[in-house]
Amino acid sequence: MLTGLDERAIRRRIKRLKDAGYLTIQTTIKEDGDKGFIKRNTYYIKPASENYFFLNNDFFKKCYPAKIAGFLLLLKAICLNNTDTVQ
Repeated sequence: MLTGLDERAIRRRIKRLKDAGYLTIQTTIKEDGDKGFIKRNTYYIKPASENYFFLNNDFFKKCYPAKIAGFLLLLKAICLNNTDTVQ
């Protein structure tokens, strides 16, 4: 896996988020002539009413190593709203 985490651990976290009401999963099934039926999940995160920030999607188009990407996300989380400034 790209994250280096165990698949079972990820599935447990997804279940916890879903059970707590923070995550909704929509499953679609598409028929493919060669592979048969293909099942795809789409995950929707419930918007927070407070203590959240928006992150420009361009961040995810760059190929950062996982540790650097995690650090940058944490750094962005403590920045002032709509800036790259930390006080």
